[in-house]
Amino acid sequence: MITIKNSLKSFSIAILAFFLSACSAPCNLQKEKKSFDQISKTKCETFTCISEVDSTLQSDLETQGKRMLQIYLIRHAKPNVKKNWFYSADEARQYVLDYNSVPIIPFDSSLVAVNLRPNHIIYCSSLPRAQETALKIFGDKFPVVSDSIFREFEIRMISASSFLKMPLGIWQAFSRGSWMLGFNHRGIESRKEARLRARQASENLIKVAYDEETAVLVAHGMLNGAIAKELEKKGWKLIQKQGHVNLGATILVKTVDIND
Repeated sequence: MITIKNSLKSFSIAILAFFLSACSAPCNLQKEKKSFDQISKTKCETFTCISEVDSTLQSDLETQGKRMLQIYLIRHAKPNVKKNWFYSADEARQYVLDYNSVPIIPFDSSLVAVNLRPNHIIYCSSLPRAQETALKIFGDKFPVVSDSIFREFEIRMISASSFLKMPLGIWQAFSRGSWMLGFNHRGIESRKEARLRARQASENLIKVAYDEETAVLVAHGMLNGAIAKELEKKGWKLIQKQGHVNLGATILVKTVDIND
């Protein structure tokens, strides 16, 4: 009789352990989803908000042996360059040169709210519009480091007769489209090279995020989009996509083991 009772007791314990084990993975996934939802619902009172991971959320994750990392991909402010209705090929090429060298249009710094710990390094593209934006937003409180790996994908305007005039967007569409097809990269990086650079840039930002929990980059629309895609391939979750808008931010997060 005692043997039967002991067997039933052992069997009950085994069944309970099985259900607890089966539940643990879905429960952890549910908690992670709840964490992502909590971040995405965080209210921003201005155009763009840049802050640490919520301390309550981070504390809750720490009890599970986890922590959350995040990466901000911010687009520069608008460059102060005049646009015309129609351009020749030469004028379109000159526009690109101007766009890459002119200062930005002054903007109200209150459009971007920053609430970061003082130990962060802010990274930016080596192009003037990104450098100036980064210094305007972060320069008085954080060191800003520029790197050419974060520059925008290069563009080479197609050649055409000087008599042909088209809207700038048409020139850009034909030029960028032919570049993406692999036909228009003489003197600049190819699409394959640009994608490789975006992959390397994403790896650099991941290292920063592991060190500082929050990594911040001020760069460009196409590059931000390419970096975001590379991060998603590596398991990062996209919770906001505004890095193609001037002064907007794309935000990606990932939960990792606390000892990683």
